[in-house]
Amino acid sequence: MSAAADKLTVETAAEYLRLALPLMSQQRVSTTPENYAVWYTYVGGANAELNAEIDRLIAEKKPFTEAVCARLYQQFVAEHEVGNIGQVREQLNRILGEVGASLDEAGNGARAFEGKLGGLVDGVAENNDLSDIRQMLQTLITETRSMQDATQGMRSQFELKSKEIEELHEQLQHERKRANTDPLTGLYNRFALLEELNRAIAEMPSDAPPSVVMLDIDHFKSVNDTHGHLIGDRVIRFVAQVMEKNIKGKDSAARYGGEEFTVLLPETPGGGARSVAESIRKAVESAQLVRADNKKPLGQITISAGIATFQAGEDVMEFVNRADQALYRSKREGRNRVSVA
Repeated sequence: MSAAADKLTVETAAEYLRLALPLMSQQRVSTTPENYAVWYTYVGGANAELNAEIDRLIAEKKPFTEAVCARLYQQFVAEHEVGNIGQVREQLNRILGEVGASLDEAGNGARAFEGKLGGLVDGVAENNDLSDIRQMLQTLITETRSMQDATQGMRSQFELKSKEIEELHEQLQHERKRANTDPLTGLYNRFALLEELNRAIAEMPSDAPPSVVMLDIDHFKSVNDTHGHLIGDRVIRFVAQVMEKNIKGKDSAARYGGEEFTVLLPETPGGGARSVAESIRKAVESAQLVRADNKKPLGQITISAGIATFQAGEDVMEFVNRADQALYRSKREGRNRVSVA
């Protein structure tokens, strides 16, 4: 890229920034990286559907709540296929094309062999000369061996392509897992959680709706301020491990963002969800974490939680938002507790 093109890109980005921030402030949108990505895309005009949706919300004077902002990011901006998934698919298409070409070649070879064989059969039927028939048999042997060689080559090629396809399948599975996983904790990330939520709602029995538990580490900022971000990351991983130990079966845990987590409990009414949330809360509260370097205690770590059970007619973000509101009620009422929406 030329220096002029670099300069143009920087100037364009600066202009988008200048336009996006006042709009976000006007609509009272918090300046998170996800929200900035949405409004940067909006002022750039690169996504007509996003622009139409934001324009509609503004025209109808709808508030840009956290749930609305998350929906805009997930629906219009988020990249679901990260890593090398596209590249893997291109390689798979190439292999399939090569296999198809081999099949065509094998078909042409088989048809040619069939034609020669038919000609020999006709020749034997019409010819009584022994030497001619012997020559025909020699030709048949030669053609048969040639076909055998071609078939063996094709078999080897198919074995090689099958191995390539298996390797690509493993790579695709790895990339898909990486796209759905929070790198710090190994839990689902937010977008994978939302996909699981949609699936749980679509497949729920009429008498057993799913529940969601939103959890947040209490006073986490003071942990970072006192002990540093490396210790803060360790606390986040510890809470993730406690969550994984206290869920089972179809349940799934996710890091929703920062120090906030989510547990999805399919086919689990509020009572069962509360039991899971209390198990996690008590396990975190009773832990005695120490620093690895000097063995000094970190102090008591606690979490607050909020629970919501799916209600007919609400969308996924409304469902999650009710659990989030219950979480913040736990915060307001003293922390280290579980509240139900």
